[in-house]
Order: sequence, then C-alpha cells, then structure tokens
Amino acid sequence: MTGAGIIAAALFYALIGLAALLRPERLLEGFGILAESPDSRNEIRAVYGGFPLAVAGLLAFCLTGTPLSGGILFALALASAGMAAGRLVSAVIDRKLGRYPAIFTALELIVAGLIAGGI
Repeated sequence: MTGAGIIAAALFYALIGLAALLRPERLLEGFGILAESPDSRNEIRAVYGGFPLAVAGLLAFCLTGTPLSGGILFALALASAGMAAGRLVSAVIDRKLGRYPAIFTALELIVAGLIAGGI
C-alpha cells in the first residue's frame, strides 16, 4: 500500500499542477477567485502549477528507493498537512469553512497521510 499511496498522492499533485497550467482562469473559481489578468494567471501557473508538479516529481523519485526518500516524504507530508492547517486556522479566524476549502482540507489531510505512510 505504501507505493500505491505515494502514487495516489503524486497523481493528486500532478492533476492540480496540470489543471493550473492548462486552465489557470478556472482553477480557483470555486473559491471565488477570478484570474482575469495575465499576472494572475501567471501566479496560478507558478504556485498551483509548477510547484505541485515538482512535488509530484519528488514523490515519483521516492519510488526509486533513493536513500533520500525518508526526508523528502517527511517534508512533503508536513507541507500537505500544513496547507490543511492553514485552512483550519483561516476557518477559525473567519468563523466559516466553505465547501471548497472543506473539501481541500480533507484531501490535503488524506494526501499527507498517504505520503507519511511511505516513510
């Protein structure tokens, strides 16, 4: 299951990354964020495109059995959990957790667990 969990996490990040690169104007619509300018689309492609694709690449690299896997997986599990924690802090401050943030909080926690399972 360890390899399958890492593959699932890599696919999660790869899909977000590809969606951001190909359709940045649509990626954050569910959060009420419109990408109407070239600069906003550039930001989405960089942060939601390039970074998740790099994460997916690192997860795939860990499947090779490299001695670096433990550290990489620890860092990526913590980063994934950190996104969920940031959403929860925001929900406490704003006293609201919308539908899309709730869905992504759950997904990020699941992905963090999948990655941590590979350590």
